[in-house]
Amino acid sequence: MFWLSVINGLKLFLHWETYVLGIAYLVISYLPFIPLMFSNNEDTMFTKSGFLLMILQPVFMVFGIFVLVSSLFPIILGVGNGASWSLPWILMFRAPLFVIIILVVMAVLSFLAAMTPILGRSNSFLILILGGTVLVFLLAMVNKFDSDLGISQIDPIPGFLTILGIVVVSAITSWLGILVVAIITTGLSFLSEDLGTILMVPVGSTFGFVPVFIYGAWLGLQLTL
Repeated sequence: MFWLSVINGLKLFLHWETYVLGIAYLVISYLPFIPLMFSNNEDTMFTKSGFLLMILQPVFMVFGIFVLVSSLFPIILGVGNGASWSLPWILMFRAPLFVIIILVVMAVLSFLAAMTPILGRSNSFLILILGGTVLVFLLAMVNKFDSDLGISQIDPIPGFLTILGIVVVSAITSWLGILVVAIITTGLSFLSEDLGTILMVPVGSTFGFVPVFIYGAWLGLQLTL
């Protein structure tokens, strides 16, 4: 079941929606810094608001992860072939309290994960914690509206070896993914240096979601096997 989860999780990179949402995640995450890019007096602006922006950026990152994971929710679980583009926005308008609870829990977990020695410095580990939280909350909501799907029977907590396997495989695939992206973007740089630079950041960042995709596939397999 573990290796099938890895295969199904990596299949998300065959969907174009994954890359589009990866770009959206980056835009949302660094939204607080965009005004600085268009500021005529960047040094003064950063001096006055830099500390505040550093506090706000993790909040926007949490929201970006929520949007990406909830949009890819059907594909991650293996119950759909397309992204649910409207799901995060429907949740915000129809279940705002639910979304607020998710975001608050994610913010707290983000702080606690950042305080964890060694692992707290791993971006993939942080995204796994936050993205996994979104998946569990969404499953709970779906189960609330349709208990006949068997979601209540899903065990959201993998065993130690499964968690270890997800971390190890994710580290390897993320490294390989970034290496491949670097090679591709270097090749594209011969055609257009700007194009290679622009593509490397969002695609490389998307590979940080590998552990979330594998974990989500592991959850989805419990519904189908």
